[in-house]
Amino acid sequence: MKKKLLMTMMLSTVVLTVAAPLSTVSADSTDSKIVAQDAKIASIKDEAVKAQAQVTTVETQVALLKEKQVSMKTEVDKLLSQQKVQSGQVQELTRHIQERTHALEAQARSAQTDGSATNTLSALLDSKSLTDAIQKVTAMATVAGANKAMIEQQEKDQKELQHKLKDNQEKYAKVTRLEQELSSQADELTTQEAQLKVAQLGYQATISTEQGKKTELLNQKAEAEQAAKAAREAQKLAAERSLVAQQEKAKVTRVETQPTPEAPPVIEDGGNGGGTIDKPQPPIPTPPPTNTTNPYPAGQCTAYVWEYFGGKIPTYEGNAGDWVIYANSGPAVGTIAVFPPGNQGAGSVGHVAVVISVSGSTIRVKEGNFNGGWGTEREISTEGVSFIRP
Repeated sequence: MKKKLLMTMMLSTVVLTVAAPLSTVSADSTDSKIVAQDAKIASIKDEAVKAQAQVTTVETQVALLKEKQVSMKTEVDKLLSQQKVQSGQVQELTRHIQERTHALEAQARSAQTDGSATNTLSALLDSKSLTDAIQKVTAMATVAGANKAMIEQQEKDQKELQHKLKDNQEKYAKVTRLEQELSSQADELTTQEAQLKVAQLGYQATISTEQGKKTELLNQKAEAEQAAKAAREAQKLAAERSLVAQQEKAKVTRVETQPTPEAPPVIEDGGNGGGTIDKPQPPIPTPPPTNTTNPYPAGQCTAYVWEYFGGKIPTYEGNAGDWVIYANSGPAVGTIAVFPPGNQGAGSVGHVAVVISVSGSTIRVKEGNFNGGWGTEREISTEGVSFIRP
């Protein structure tokens, strides 16, 4: 009776599992997408760092150029100040030259009208004494010497005037050249700085977009885990209710079948007066149904296990980690190893693989979708791992 009750409960659990399938979530797929998104974000950040380095270099060049502009502006102001002073000196020299020109022209006209020799002779004849004559001759010599000095100063001032005019022109040309050079450099660096900042903003926008995609993946993962958890809890609750119902049914059956032992056993005549009692046999549990086409998401570890056995295994429900409810064996060749989430590299929804060899507490498995492989092998520990014999 106990064996019959146990087999009935196992059968009801299997049937309940088939009747209430869990929401399917691609094992390990979301985690691999998140890892790929992290790699993409890291690559974009590297490019953004390079762009920032270029922006910093240009900003340094701009700062140096601004310092140079200040220095050159000081030089320009100095040149302009000198040019202004020299312009005043030019004007002063021009005025002196004009005044001397007028004086010399007047003396030339006087000499042409009166005659210098006649003037000198008249001065001597009109002298009252020798002393007076000497004084007049000395005065006239002084005037002549002054005229000569005036002419020499006139020539000197004219040469200086030409020099200052030429120097002013050179200073003006230098100022113009410096201002054009500064303007050209400033325009070029401003353009480079603007282009690099645009690139930098572009990288930042891309990073924000990719981080948004990662956040979306994380939200999807959280929703999938929440759905799987809710499904497992619903399945567990349904199993507990089924167990209670089976226990109640077993109690009723036990009460109804208590008079059965008083009935005479069925005896078959063996021909020699002896006989055997036909004992009732417990029902054989029905395994989960099988499927002729791969029912699992392509590229996942669950799909690989199904393909490994050629589809000749029960169709286990739920994510890889959920297969633990079907555990019915110890570690052995040909069994399915079930890894809970986080165990020996398993993702957030668990992992499954096929055992191909056993050595104590170490087993070798063949698996799909582990680190991107398909049909790869590795050795692992049996710690925390459950096993299913299909």
